[in-house]
Amino acid sequence: MQHRTRLWLTGVVTALIAVLIGALVGPQHQRVGDQTAGDPDLAARVRTTIDGVDGRRALAVAEVTSTSLVWAGLGNATAGRSGPAPTQQSLFQTGSVAKTFTAALFADAITRGEVTAEDRLSDHLPELAGTPAGEVTLGSLAQHSSGLPSLGATVAADMGLMLVGENPYATSSVEQLIADAAIAPVNADRPPTYSNFGFSLLGTALARAAETDYRSLLADRITGPLGMDHTWIPDQSRPAPADVVPGTAFNGTPMTTWPGDGYAPSGTYTLTSIEDLAIWAQALLAGTAPGTEALTPTADFNGVPIGWAWLTANSETGATVWHNGMTAGHAAIVVLSPDQDRAIVVLGNTDLEVDSVASALWTDNPEPGDTAAGTPAQGPTLSVSILCWIVAGIAGSLSLLALWRACRGRSALPVIALVVIAAAGLTLLWHSGPWHSVGGWLWGLLLAPTLAAVTIGTLRTVFVTPGTVAIPLRPARTTAVAVAGIALGALLLVGLAQLW
Repeated sequence: MQHRTRLWLTGVVTALIAVLIGALVGPQHQRVGDQTAGDPDLAARVRTTIDGVDGRRALAVAEVTSTSLVWAGLGNATAGRSGPAPTQQSLFQTGSVAKTFTAALFADAITRGEVTAEDRLSDHLPELAGTPAGEVTLGSLAQHSSGLPSLGATVAADMGLMLVGENPYATSSVEQLIADAAIAPVNADRPPTYSNFGFSLLGTALARAAETDYRSLLADRITGPLGMDHTWIPDQSRPAPADVVPGTAFNGTPMTTWPGDGYAPSGTYTLTSIEDLAIWAQALLAGTAPGTEALTPTADFNGVPIGWAWLTANSETGATVWHNGMTAGHAAIVVLSPDQDRAIVVLGNTDLEVDSVASALWTDNPEPGDTAAGTPAQGPTLSVSILCWIVAGIAGSLSLLALWRACRGRSALPVIALVVIAAAGLTLLWHSGPWHSVGGWLWGLLLAPTLAAVTIGTLRTVFVTPGTVAIPLRPARTTAVAVAGIALGALLLVGLAQLW
């Protein structure tokens, strides 16, 4: 009786320690923290729009006119458990908002006489002469109506790398982009299809027409003249600094970046700050930005008026022009109306949209669930949330099974096997758990049975109470199943480690 009491008391103490560990160092509840910078009134309005919606970490927001700029930063802009709010110069990723830079460069190149909207790709990329892609026009690329697929063959084949936290654009050099275009199918009957592939080819063609590279073209014609000193495409000559606001998934899992020169014109890895993107919006409102003609809609994109990249939304309050963007761990949007002399810019560092935040601010109606689009600020979808909780359920079940085996098992190897498998489940839980809803205490709670299993198993095999017989290492019949379990658990741990 004393031996059993010792085991259970030790297990309970171990479990309490596990919960404490989870609460102190386990996954954080992913939500916008109380940190605030910039204008407090704007920050308060933003907080109202996201009230009760978790899954975001830091936001930077600006309200802009042609002559004024107000900004606010909210939440933790670092990778640590606590940190300051983003400032006006904190670096985020633009995602596809960078397509508006390419669109402006296109409109500007037309004004300069370097290209026309009717030019074919092969006019500027002679490597594509005689190919279907070489016959598409630059104008069709700028409006996603070229008939090209969304991605080139190389990147399309590598998209699975995102599942293990790798960059699918890593091999997308300019040369590879053009090589993929040379073999790409063009479907003239395809409805307008959003295409990173097409926009990247457009930017490459514009750089060729200007006898430079895209990175230099952007700096020489947009970011340099406008004083957007914190907007650039990182490379070896100017790499990304260590203090870039880290991108995460909605549950806090760190996400990779997507550098790759080939797709740079589509915004796979362009850095910016809320100050710079507000400067961009301000210049567009004032008409001082190059290529403002890109804002004017001239075609239809699946029922939405489109200019060069920019989309137009019509409402009772007037027309707004907008473009959003998203990478693996960042989201952005610019909404503006030259007629109303007003723009809203939002940057975030998770993979949740920020469109609804901009929409609520635009309508001066920051009540959750009552935005211009009729949709509230969105958290992860229900199906994704359910999957996260299923992962928690699996991890908890494995942890309890390990504890049961540690208490009732007659040999040590099966206990070790289940502990290793439970550890794999807990590792998966850390990466893919419901941390948009709860904090690390849950991870600690589900760690508790596994940690208790280790403690109890040790007491039953190594530190045995006098007068009590230790359980043997091997099962009486066969060790094959236990050894296979240990091997499976180890393989799962190694595989799951690749997610980081």
